[in-house]
Amino acid sequence: MDQVKLRSNDNSERFVTRDISTTDADGVSRNFFELKGKVWLISHVFTRCPGQCAGVCAVLNELRDDVNDEDLLHLVSVTLDPSHDEPTHLKAFSEKHGLVSKDWWFLTGDPDQLNNYMMEVFSLSAQEKNEEQRSGPDDLFAHRPMVALIDHDLKIRGWYDPFDERSNKSLRKNLFSVINDMKSSKGS
Repeated sequence: MDQVKLRSNDNSERFVTRDISTTDADGVSRNFFELKGKVWLISHVFTRCPGQCAGVCAVLNELRDDVNDEDLLHLVSVTLDPSHDEPTHLKAFSEKHGLVSKDWWFLTGDPDQLNNYMMEVFSLSAQEKNEEQRSGPDDLFAHRPMVALIDHDLKIRGWYDPFDERSNKSLRKNLFSVINDMKSSKGS
């Protein structure tokens, strides 16, 4: 099992310091360290989601369009339902919603490892609903629609609710600030 460890300093900064092996919608093995040097946004989705997952992806897609530079920004959507969401399901979801792009990974992997990693590293979690809690057969998980912003040095810069107006404005502001910082540090 891939181990997860957070490094922090006196300012409680959090970094992604360990990696995990995942599989993308094309069946390609991916790991998060491949994204060092890029700014990225990470969120949870599941392909049978009856509600907010497509909306989170729509907000991320809008941000990607605003940045308009695949060398600067990468998007990562990790399934909450790795037991069901095989690469073919993720591919169909991304195609259905017009999200197919080399700068956007839809990832799956070992259910226990992936869910533990997402919780421990990114504080993104979900809880499976029992039948009484479900509003329909595909209403499988209780989860907050959160997006984490990661900078080019793998520092976690913050967590944002894409549906909350103030949080979304903060996400936009901080995203462009981090991108500008990265450009400055690279001398662009």
